[in-house]
Amino acid sequence: MTKNFLQDLTLLTKNMIDELPICDIHVHLPGVISPQIAWDLGVRNNFISVEKEENGKYIYSSGPQSLSILDPHEHYIDIFKGGFLLDENAKPQNLEYNIDVDSFKDFDRIMATTQGHRHPPGGIQTKNDMMFLLDRYLEDCIRQKIFYTELQQNIKIAYLLFPDEEAKNARKKLYLLFKDVIEKFKQKGIHLRFLHCFNKTKAAGDEKTTHERTLEAAGWLEEAKKITPNVFVGIESAGHEKDESGWPVHLKAGYEKVQGLGLGCEAHGGEGIGVEHMFDVAKSLPITRLAHGFQVIEDIEVIEFIKQKAITLIMMPIINLNLGLCLHVKQDSDNKYTPCAKTKGGKKIHIRNFWEHPFFELFRKHKMKITLSSDNPNIGGVPIKDTILALAGLSNKYELPKKVEPLKAEELAILCKNGIEAIFSTDDIKQDYRNLLNTWIEKHNLDQEFINNYYGQN
Repeated sequence: MTKNFLQDLTLLTKNMIDELPICDIHVHLPGVISPQIAWDLGVRNNFISVEKEENGKYIYSSGPQSLSILDPHEHYIDIFKGGFLLDENAKPQNLEYNIDVDSFKDFDRIMATTQGHRHPPGGIQTKNDMMFLLDRYLEDCIRQKIFYTELQQNIKIAYLLFPDEEAKNARKKLYLLFKDVIEKFKQKGIHLRFLHCFNKTKAAGDEKTTHERTLEAAGWLEEAKKITPNVFVGIESAGHEKDESGWPVHLKAGYEKVQGLGLGCEAHGGEGIGVEHMFDVAKSLPITRLAHGFQVIEDIEVIEFIKQKAITLIMMPIINLNLGLCLHVKQDSDNKYTPCAKTKGGKKIHIRNFWEHPFFELFRKHKMKITLSSDNPNIGGVPIKDTILALAGLSNKYELPKKVEPLKAEELAILCKNGIEAIFSTDDIKQDYRNLLNTWIEKHNLDQEFINNYYGQN
């Protein structure tokens, strides 16, 4: 696909993006906790105290409730950057998470504290806390015209929400709660499902091995399927790739059991230590979706393997940039960098411009099956429509240089089609979305032949 041909496609506008129904199939539930929501949870759970002084101004301080000694933060309020003030309604102004550039560690620490199940207590402590968060997410979905979404949540949080229940009954109550939430979303025209997502590394703070926890996860998903079918629809594993305790060999047995249940299998890979790890994930696990995967650009053989195995890559360029986007490259005689696997002599470099993310090359040159998602839209990342605006050259914050052709409307339609085909849900939902997408395509008179035959074109 040549640059000239791209110029013949339809330019996106903000209105086109706003009105497009979208699928967001890779979303971590704690990642939808915005700084304001985290603040509200902190106040309601007594991690933060707010007082009104004699001059009428509001001030804040650490509240009487303490975090666990194992929590990565000494005080809950440490998750925010300092220097913000409270307005006349006691609402914090310019509230931001305390995440340094390139710091996956900061990001993970905040996720652990706001969600709370890793080292309880944390931001989410009760059923009401969970409903408060999900109601805010519902508002976000309505605002962004989300048609279908899959939230990732460790089932283990049931023990926090229902502390007086025996473990099995607590999990049952969680399944039933999420079933009710799904119905609530459906009444607003939004299809919601859940994935069981667990940290595959030692950072999980669990005495069980990764092998044991993956089999445990498969057992919980089997249990959920019997009690509330079509609520938890698949498995996901997350965590830093450097930790060998979470490598694919330890996940294999549990993933194969989940596949045998007829549920979806997704894994993170290709976002950290190199394409070699991603290749191991793709070879070892029965996955149909792989989150991030941008380091596949380092090896053409792995690109072809992923295409042959029909794995869909779910990409989130902005959060990759914010948390330390890196590739392994080699440098030629003209001082130009070419992606190259570490085992073939590639050296690690950081990418500082979002438009240098491998997304465009993997999608346009290599024609990989890719879809876009938000990942952690309110912790480290941005909402999915903001990502699309950036790729389309319509963002004030993330500007495209003239040498990069912006994402076109036909290309966005292809990414959307890839997303709905990759969901872990029923065919009727897929068809309903296809109908909505086709209506959008026809309204804007897009090149349907290009869209329908994209993966057959040279």
